[in-house]
Amino acid sequence: MPADTASPAADPLLSLEPARRVSVRDVFGVDSDMVVPAFDTPDPHVPEIDTAYRFDPETTLAICAGFAHDRRVMVQGYHGTGKSTHIEQVAAR
Repeated sequence: MPADTASPAADPLLSLEPARRVSVRDVFGVDSDMVVPAFDTPDPHVPEIDTAYRFDPETTLAICAGFAHDRRVMVQGYHGTGKSTHIEQVAAR
């Protein structure tokens, strides 16, 4: 196995499973009945929550659907439109 490829045995963080499920409506303020997996405790790699951040409903639902169904999601848009920040704030919560 190449040195830059992590395995669950090599990285204990890769073997963690979300401990609970949370409401998209309660956590992100998006009008949806969807629930998604969530971790109980933050990791030092998780960004800080920006309480002023406002989630775009369509993008948030797409990202959360990816988490809920263990699927990849591609977020695209122009430079500087908040793609990375959106992902960071979903992860923070």
